[in-house]
Amino acid sequence: MVQHRLALTGGGTGGHIYPALAMAEQFKEDPDLESILYIGARGHLEEKLARARSLDFVGVDVSGMPRKLSGRFFAWPFQLTAAVIEVRRTLLDFRPTVVLGTGGYASAPALIASSLLGIPFAIHEPDAHPGLVNRLLSGRANLVSCGMHGAYDRLKPKSGRIVVNGNPVAKSFLNPMKRDAACAVLGLRSDLKTILITGGSQGARAINEAIIRILPDLLKLDPPVQIIHQVGEKNIYECKEQIDPICLNNTRYFLRDYFDDLSVPYAVSDLTICRAGAMTISELSVMGTPAIFIPYPFAAADHQTHNARYMASKGSAIMLSQSPTLADALKTELLQLLTDEEKLRTMHKAMLGEGKPRAATDLASQLKEISTAHQIRQNKEGLHMQG
Repeated sequence: MVQHRLALTGGGTGGHIYPALAMAEQFKEDPDLESILYIGARGHLEEKLARARSLDFVGVDVSGMPRKLSGRFFAWPFQLTAAVIEVRRTLLDFRPTVVLGTGGYASAPALIASSLLGIPFAIHEPDAHPGLVNRLLSGRANLVSCGMHGAYDRLKPKSGRIVVNGNPVAKSFLNPMKRDAACAVLGLRSDLKTILITGGSQGARAINEAIIRILPDLLKLDPPVQIIHQVGEKNIYECKEQIDPICLNNTRYFLRDYFDDLSVPYAVSDLTICRAGAMTISELSVMGTPAIFIPYPFAAADHQTHNARYMASKGSAIMLSQSPTLADALKTELLQLLTDEEKLRTMHKAMLGEGKPRAATDLASQLKEISTAHQIRQNKEGLHMQG
């Protein structure tokens, strides 16, 4: 039986980390897996999340390439070279049979070192607009996996293949709680329409401010609604000060700084208001949760706007721009949607149609194929040298 040794690398943002963690979850149940190692930036989010999941982690000192001429810009190549040398030693010790990079500057040292050592590697690009590291290294990859169709024509491996798998998500999104059970966990009523507002783990100040402005009106709606509001760990105290005390004490308003597992509030939600990152879209789509997307306007290459427009064109979501009139626009859309059952059902169906629930399974099979081919080639070369 062929045994596989998988090295994962990627970081900088949750959008690059969570696909890697989903693949670790997928492989941990695979009897053909011998070992997993996560390589990322030392002291950054990927280390915290990987260790929380009991993954072996090796951290290196690496940072993104400075975009302005400065002392850091001229020092950066030396930092990257040192990181590649350090990761090269790690790979020689760990002996992976395949490496998967999920993007972000943290993945560059491991992917470069893999190429230098002749270890096959795959790249997974979560977004419609590929990041710099994936664009530069996709030509050397044995496999390029795309989370969204928009990346397909922007990444061109020279000899490897390219496929649209969708983004791997955690198994809790593929097998979510039933609505009643999720309501019981959160202490909510299962008979009320529920709106989830989230700006991701860091929160989104513009979305929080818009919701706080219209919150008194939303809690006065008839029939009544209940609201789950994830504001972000760094925003929780500021939001508590800004929210009307009457709203804050309303039993139909559920304020949280952060959810470890968003699949639980998604299972309760009839509608979600959120950013338009690739992983957010992937999680919503496998669960079929309709959305109002408010893209982060300063995302690289404005990729969130591209993501949101694509989903809106499929009828699964509505896109609103972050602007001074966001609160009024949100209120108008919510008043219309919450009274239009047919529209919500249509959006739910369209969102499910965009889901890729087999993304992790398919990517795992592709990685195992690459790993197996590599080991067969190594064995043949070993036999040839002995002969």
